[in-house]
Amino acid sequence: MTTTVTDRRHTDLYVSAATFLTEYALHPDPAAYLAHGYVDLCLAAWPTASGAELDLATRWALWTWIVDDVFDGEMLDESQQAVGEFTLSLLLIAGGSARPGHADHPAAHALADLTADTRALMPACWWQRYLTHLEDWVHAASAKLLDFVQPHRVPTLRQYLTIRPTDGGMLLAAMWCELAEQCVTPNWNDALVQSLLRSFSTVGCLVNDLAANDSDTFTAADALRTSQALPTDAARDQVRMLLDAEERRFWWLYTAVREDDLDAATNRFARSLDHFRRALTDWTRTSSRYPTAPATSALQAVRRRSDSPERVV
Repeated sequence: MTTTVTDRRHTDLYVSAATFLTEYALHPDPAAYLAHGYVDLCLAAWPTASGAELDLATRWALWTWIVDDVFDGEMLDESQQAVGEFTLSLLLIAGGSARPGHADHPAAHALADLTADTRALMPACWWQRYLTHLEDWVHAASAKLLDFVQPHRVPTLRQYLTIRPTDGGMLLAAMWCELAEQCVTPNWNDALVQSLLRSFSTVGCLVNDLAANDSDTFTAADALRTSQALPTDAARDQVRMLLDAEERRFWWLYTAVREDDLDAATNRFARSLDHFRRALTDWTRTSSRYPTAPATSALQAVRRRSDSPERVV
């Protein structure tokens, strides 16, 4: 990404992100963590956002990615009881209360202040919706750790499709779009918008899965490999084809939402989802968070096809 050079918002947002990570001790080396390009990702995802909304959305994104790493790393060798206590602390704090023990975790302290800042800035109905999806995400992340990651179990397709849409956090990302770009949609539960959100979530999960480290066994490719006895390369090719198809589906739904007689905020929301989807895809290609691998001709073809049609909308 080139936002670090061209985007005037970069310095302020980077300082805010580094301060957030430092103040709550969320990472031992904030500069090294941010070197993965998280600020660039947020700026590319929300090109018209600024001020308190952009800052708060970025802090939520950083907190969520940090906590995801806590579940995948710090909690990896913890007991079921310890994982449960950490999970319950997050749920209680998000709901407005606290709990001893893991309530002292840096992520818990940061969550308490994030919750207060968000409730002061956003409508109560939006916060209740966000809280519901946040609780779902925490439950799913805990379930993935306890049921699959710790016992080194690869999910079946059914298990993957049950947990991943929530564990992937893409519905939270959709609401960060509403927050950052100030485009809270009154049509969230509209059938067409819900279809767009499901497609957005699927694209994000598949993009992340294709970029994941080989040690991560909770991916679509691993689920396909074990469920259908496919070689690893064949399973990854299947996921690339699924991603290609889902990106086309997203464009179809995105176009329908933009052309339908829905609220103006919903139109802007759909555009923001598209910006986030593109930014996430570009970021996974270049970020040092992910292993570097040469693109196959098939994947390059997917990128060319997925980039071309939406540009005319």
